[in-house]
Amino acid sequence: MKGTRYTADTITDNALDELYQRVARAEEEADAAVAAAARLTTLVGQRSERAERATEKQRRRAEIAESELHTLRSGLRANGADPTNIQNLWAQIRLRNRQWHAAKRECDQNAAAIERARALATRWAVLRTHGSAAAELRAALDERKEQSAP
Repeated sequence: MKGTRYTADTITDNALDELYQRVARAEEEADAAVAAAARLTTLVGQRSERAERATEKQRRRAEIAESELHTLRSGLRANGADPTNIQNLWAQIRLRNRQWHAAKRECDQNAAAIERARALATRWAVLRTHGSAAAELRAALDERKEQSAP
């Protein structure tokens, strides 16, 4: 009875029951929406708590690493070493290591190309040998054919 306007004179028992049912359905829908919102809020809260814990752990690890680095650099200085020089040497070692790996990879690729070229050369030599043998056989057959012709 959507769109029907009720007045005190027109309300019947059926219409009143229908209105009560509509109100009850609306209350049920509202309760379901509130429950869904509460579940969603709980889930969001749990995720944010996990994210906060992970962030705090990461922050603690960063602080520990920073203090260890400070201790290490202080110890190096106390023993007469220059941490900056050591850091630069380490960077150079890593650079040379990457360059060596790149050169080795290139060398391996070149060795593979040489092996493929050798295989092709061997195959070409075999074909050439068979080709020259076939040419000699053809020449001999032609010569014999010419000799047998009157």
